[in-house]
Amino acid sequence: MKHFPKYTVSGLVLAFGGLAFLLTEWLWAGALLALTGYLVAMKEFSKFTSPLQFFTQFFSAATVGVLLDWPLTGVPYLVLVMLLSALVTFGRIVFFRFFGYTNYAWFEPATFIIALGVHLAGIFMGHGDWKAWVIPAPAFFFAAVIGWGILKDKKQLLGVTLKGYKIAIGGEAPAFSLPDQNGELVQLSDFKGSRHLLLIFVRGDWCPGCHMMLRTYQKEAERFRSKNIFVLSVGPDPVGVNKEMVERLGLDFKVLADEGQKTAMIYGVQMQEYDNDFAEKYDEGIPLPASFLVDKQGVVRYVSRPDRVGEFLNPSLIFPIIEKLN
Repeated sequence: MKHFPKYTVSGLVLAFGGLAFLLTEWLWAGALLALTGYLVAMKEFSKFTSPLQFFTQFFSAATVGVLLDWPLTGVPYLVLVMLLSALVTFGRIVFFRFFGYTNYAWFEPATFIIALGVHLAGIFMGHGDWKAWVIPAPAFFFAAVIGWGILKDKKQLLGVTLKGYKIAIGGEAPAFSLPDQNGELVQLSDFKGSRHLLLIFVRGDWCPGCHMMLRTYQKEAERFRSKNIFVLSVGPDPVGVNKEMVERLGLDFKVLADEGQKTAMIYGVQMQEYDNDFAEKYDEGIPLPASFLVDKQGVVRYVSRPDRVGEFLNPSLIFPIIEKLN
């Protein structure tokens, strides 16, 4: 299987292996094994963003807590600590349709503070040995780093989009000519007079939020087709990377290679300066996640809100517009 999530499955196996240590006296060793599973699964989290990964991360986190809290005769402090740490790290992606890139930015720092409070409470209530301090530390570390990174991301994204995008509703969509994941050239003019077009700009294959966007639009694919809407994604990666991503995510729409990000620049959805240690590095900067609905005459009819970067074009909002156009 070409895109088998080997790290995720390995992490799940390690977590179950750790749980088996409940039958022994070496509970701390089982906790370390489950923690290893948590970290191993994290290695490909940004690539697959699948329900199996979500389950693996939270199951392995809970397993670490159970083994440290065993026997579960009181408040499971370390179970709560590990689950809260996992929620800080992965919660935004799991609930991405509601959180997006910038909504509820308080979520990560608030959840991290709660996790820290629960941890300290557990320490003072009798979980004060080295295992309670050391074993959850890696999960805490990643939660802190990712929580801080999300706050930085929000500030940068909103700082660029405050004045809106270059292309507004009612304006003519700029022409483009880009290769799809199979290397075939796609142009805006290909759809003129025949199909409405939903353009989705993504930040690249490194971006788990973009994967969730694409998966969500894929779920609506049949509804879009029924309304004569053709979905196109535009990203900064080359053809080969896009082809692998399309196959891995199971997409049935085209992903265009906007190397050099010239199309993103024309549409006004590009940042020349971007500071994020987790992001892929592109010489030109990075595109902004944004969407444009273009009718078959080439006129922009709907644009995702700049103050909610990466906002999903809710079908309940755009389909009434399409009904009028059709």
